[in-house]
Amino acid sequence: MDEKDLTIFLTLAETGNLTRTAEKLYLTQPTLSKRLQNMEAELGAPLFLRSKQGVTLTPAGELARQSFRRTADEMEQLRDHIQESKGTVGGTLRVEASIDYSAYRLPKILADYTTRFPNVVLNVSSDHSRDCLRKMQEGQPHLAIVRGNYEWDGMKLLLEQEAVCLIRSRSTLNTPLRQMRYIGRDSNPEHMSMKARWLMENHLEPASSLNVNGLSTCVAMVQEGLGWSIVPEICLAYFDGVAEPLFFADGTPLTRSTYLLCRKREYALPQVREFIRTVCDHSPNPQILQEG
Repeated sequence: MDEKDLTIFLTLAETGNLTRTAEKLYLTQPTLSKRLQNMEAELGAPLFLRSKQGVTLTPAGELARQSFRRTADEMEQLRDHIQESKGTVGGTLRVEASIDYSAYRLPKILADYTTRFPNVVLNVSSDHSRDCLRKMQEGQPHLAIVRGNYEWDGMKLLLEQEAVCLIRSRSTLNTPLRQMRYIGRDSNPEHMSMKARWLMENHLEPASSLNVNGLSTCVAMVQEGLGWSIVPEICLAYFDGVAEPLFFADGTPLTRSTYLLCRKREYALPQVREFIRTVCDHSPNPQILQEG
């Protein structure tokens, strides 16, 4: 069993899906299945239960995951220490970032970081903020960037607070909102609650609604005059319509916050420290809320 086997096992344990794991690791499914069979034969026990819905860890698999995770972490730390002793920033960096941040902020940050630190092996994934937090709690990534204020007992930086805006196309500027379709999207409970409060305070109940999956789709629908929406400013760089920052009845602005989460032990790694510095360089007014 080698390090590639550990990566295969840990990735499959996370995804619970053979096809997705094979795609993520650039393997054919027969190759993946063969390596799993060899691992199970070497350990003398089945590690996964297979079904049409995916794969689930067996009790032996749970024990293996704990051991394999420790081994993988120790290998990464060894590489990090070796690179540090050479005076260069290297090793592996695992980042989980919210879907919206990944789409609108992260590409420029990664371009800057990889130019400055080409020896770092990046492992970057995007997910819903609540799932990024869950993975941090399980100890998978070195750091996470989430949208919304979640409880976290480690290092926590406020990267930015942008306005939440009502958007509509120019062609619908003179049409009352009550006569227009509301275009919504699923978001975290904090954001949904904020929008619901604003709608209630303004006695707005749209005539009809349309629900979509992502911010970019939502903005595109509004751009075409299909209705109006409430969205964070992060997605409006290329919006050619009317955007109005919103306020509650007491004058408090509606805002959306982005946080970087990290554990103190990971901050000791040079590649993690430099990534955080790079993120802060691209953020308007980063603030350390807690040092963990």
